[in-house]
Amino acid sequence: MNLYQHLSRVMSRGRDFVPQIDGLRFVAIIAVLAYHVRAIIAWHYGVSFSPAGTDGPVNWIFGAGCKGVELFFAISGFILGLPFARQHLGLGEPVRLRAYFLRRLTRLEPPYIIQLVFVFFVAALFLRHQPSHPDLYRQPDWLAHLLRHLGVSLVYGSGLVYHAQPKPNIVLWSLEIEVQFYLLAPLLARVFLVKPAPARRLAIMGLMLLPEALGHWVNWPVLLDWTLLGKLQFFMAGFLFCDLYLNGHVRTDRRHHVWDVFFLGALAAVVVLSRFQLDYPFLPWLWLLMFTAAFRGKMVYWLLGHRLLTTMGGMCYTIYMYHWLMISALIRGTIRFSTHIFWLDLLIQFAVMSVVIIGVCSVLFALFERPFMQRDWPRKLWGRIQSKKLKPGT
Repeated sequence: MNLYQHLSRVMSRGRDFVPQIDGLRFVAIIAVLAYHVRAIIAWHYGVSFSPAGTDGPVNWIFGAGCKGVELFFAISGFILGLPFARQHLGLGEPVRLRAYFLRRLTRLEPPYIIQLVFVFFVAALFLRHQPSHPDLYRQPDWLAHLLRHLGVSLVYGSGLVYHAQPKPNIVLWSLEIEVQFYLLAPLLARVFLVKPAPARRLAIMGLMLLPEALGHWVNWPVLLDWTLLGKLQFFMAGFLFCDLYLNGHVRTDRRHHVWDVFFLGALAAVVVLSRFQLDYPFLPWLWLLMFTAAFRGKMVYWLLGHRLLTTMGGMCYTIYMYHWLMISALIRGTIRFSTHIFWLDLLIQFAVMSVVIIGVCSVLFALFERPFMQRDWPRKLWGRIQSKKLKPGT
């Protein structure tokens, strides 16, 4: 077995492997990495953390990296919507809800819990000795505080309970939104029952417009900031692409370089609109354009389907959970190589940290995520436990 096979995702029976989607996952995780490298360097330099902070194209690009989270949401909408859409459109077998929810539980929970245990030890051994973590630093009740927050994170409730990002691993907030979508996806996917196709797509577009409309009409920030409702437009962009994909409007052998230009244009639009904080009304539609271009462009289709990118994209869950703490640790060593030219340091630190983070996370993925991609791992584990109980003399 070669290295790619050791690090490749294990596909569930009946699931299609769509390389370009894993390629888009790579784009999303690299964007998030860039954004958080920028955030931590900005903190050390004492410069603005906002996308409109320090000027310059490099800073603009890194500042727009936070939109990678919304790209993940759109990818989730497509991946989870696909089996339900096939069922409701008469193109596939019915989805068994018990198996659907059990798969989410056995596939995602073990790596997540392992990560929380890791965070506990990092916080207990290191973070509570750092002044940059005032909730833990020299606090007599640090352990109770830490266990309380990790306990809430265990049930994906930090946003709902504290109206704030999880502590101390703040990036877990998006996983809380993802879990809300996993729970509601079977209900939301009933939109695929709407016929004819134009009416169905209009219904999906209506759901895409709902959060923006509520943001103007309803003054309820908790609902929009910390629940699925505030991010629904991105998941629905994935649903809309799913509908187009299954109806033959995307998968075509007639690829063209024009779509390569559209893909790059969509990325450039995300950067520019993010710079001026005008991106949210347009972002779901830009992701939809990027998805389409990923399948219909010649170079983009080839690049996103390359095995190196799809392998790293397949590890995005592990990389996402661990990258923030790893950046925070690495900067303590790599900051000594600073040139104090902000844009140049962004490039240097990003290049160095990305190699280290992806390398370490490759090992973490192989150890703590990939084994749980096997659908039958609970049965195998139970079988081993039973066999040990039945051994003579035990």
